[in-house]
Amino acid sequence: MSAKELLRALDRRRRDDFLSTTLEPLDALLGGGLPRGRMVELAGRRSAGRFSIVMATLAAATSAGEAAVLVDLGDNLDPQIAAANGVDLRRLLWIRPKTLKDAVHAVEMIAATGFQLVVLDTGLPPIRGKRVPEAAWVRLGRTAEAQSSAMLISTPYPMTGTASEIVLNAQRLRAKWSGRGKSPRVLAGLTIDVAVTKHRHQKEGCSARLEFLTLEYSNS
Repeated sequence: MSAKELLRALDRRRRDDFLSTTLEPLDALLGGGLPRGRMVELAGRRSAGRFSIVMATLAAATSAGEAAVLVDLGDNLDPQIAAANGVDLRRLLWIRPKTLKDAVHAVEMIAATGFQLVVLDTGLPPIRGKRVPEAAWVRLGRTAEAQSSAMLISTPYPMTGTASEIVLNAQRLRAKWSGRGKSPRVLAGLTIDVAVTKHRHQKEGCSARLEFLTLEYSNS
């Protein structure tokens, strides 16, 4: 095998080992994207931009032909907005549980069927059902590994303990507004900082800055 062929093989293997979010700074921070067979936790308080990252990840996966599931405890998904932002709804299973316990159970059951991307969004406090035992998160991590699924857990505060391969913290830095003078101000986008607070194989403390535009301005 030539050096060029070896590099191509390594690049292909690297792509196969990760699911890209298409957010280049975030993919670089993760080492290539969401690792398949691993669980990643994304924590952030209200208005931290967590669901924007979830939406971008779902859009990236489904538009690339991957099957994805969103377990939406926070009931944040608007299908029309999701479709307008690139989510292929034909490839998305949307589950709306009532409690955190039900949500974790749904993730474990659905991940075992072979979905390439499994996302749990717990919404904002107060979370219905409060906490679940750490053993439940460990089971989710093992299920992700057994099925080679990329698993993203979006939470307002750290929940998964030692079960996650990577823990990220999201913090909104500022909002971008349009309109001056007497014109009404309209939200044009967000700037979000994401930092690694735990990583089993890389140095912690690294961060990335993400820029999100609202649909009106991203298409302009």
